[in-house]
Amino acid sequence: MTLEQYLNRESLSLGEFARRVGAKNARTVQRYVKGLRRPSMPMMDAISRETGGAVQASDFLVAAGE
Repeated sequence: MTLEQYLNRESLSLGEFARRVGAKNARTVQRYVKGLRRPSMPMMDAISRETGGAVQASDFLVAAGE
C-alpha cells in the first residue's frame, strides 16, 4: 500500500501524519507521497510502525519505479 493510499484510507492530513512519525513538517510527508523524496531508513521504520505495517520500505521503492 502506498503512503497516499494509507493517508486517504485513514483520513489523515499530511501534518498530522508528520507529527505522528516525527517528520519535520507536512511538506516532507507530501514529498514522500509524491515520490519526490525517499524517507531515510529510520523514517521508513517510523512510517511502518505508525501504519501497523500497511506501508513498508518496499512500497517506496515501487512508487519510485525501482
